[in-house]
Amino acid sequence: MPKLLHLLRTADCTNNPLLTTFDNTPRSGLSSILNVDLSDIQWLQTCLPGRRGGLGIRSAAMLTPSAFLASAASTHDLQQSILPEPTRSRGDDSISIAETRWMSLSGNSTPATESVHIQRAWDSIVGTKHEQLVWSHASTNIDKARLLAAALPHSGDWLAAPPITSVGLRLSYEQLRISVTLRLGCKACEPHTCGCGGRTWTPWTGLSEKRPKTATPFTSQRRHLACNEKGADSVSQRASGSDSVRR
Repeated sequence: MPKLLHLLRTADCTNNPLLTTFDNTPRSGLSSILNVDLSDIQWLQTCLPGRRGGLGIRSAAMLTPSAFLASAASTHDLQQSILPEPTRSRGDDSISIAETRWMSLSGNSTPATESVHIQRAWDSIVGTKHEQLVWSHASTNIDKARLLAAALPHSGDWLAAPPITSVGLRLSYEQLRISVTLRLGCKACEPHTCGCGGRTWTPWTGLSEKRPKTATPFTSQRRHLACNEKGADSVSQRASGSDSVRR
């Protein structure tokens, strides 16, 4: 990513079709790893920073105008001091092209003059626009609650945690898969019968629905373990009693 960001900041790649090809590679890879189909809105949420409820897998096409415009603004004075007078007076067409593309992505005016050299100032406006677009497709209360929870402070800290097994920070494949699908609202499983008796395809239904009063494999397993513990206690008591009789 640092090499790519250096390229985006130093070269005008705004309308390069290879940006879309580049973005399709991590999208297909993430879909294959999670074993889910990512819709366009779910991929858009994936490209948002973690503080906005995304996964921080940035889109090159979305990031290109912000990176180039911030770099051009930060080096403008240096370029003017190096270039000769005839070249200095000419306008840079690549900047106007990048600004047009940035306006189409953000739908807003450029950042304040004192912030034009900061890439985050440009990118934050684009991120706000795309976050609103993700929210506009949240049609149910479940989707709205999911997006609110994903945007809470520290809700995405696990994305930046180093996978160290010795301190319990490494997630298993299934844990990682369920965590990401819960954050993006993907269909993580086939339609099945939930513990409440209804049909669902969402993995989070079992987190909120009450279990029926009838016995389930989970409750049967708990009863079986309880019986084993009682049996072990009675056996140990009989063993201690027989030892005292022998004595």
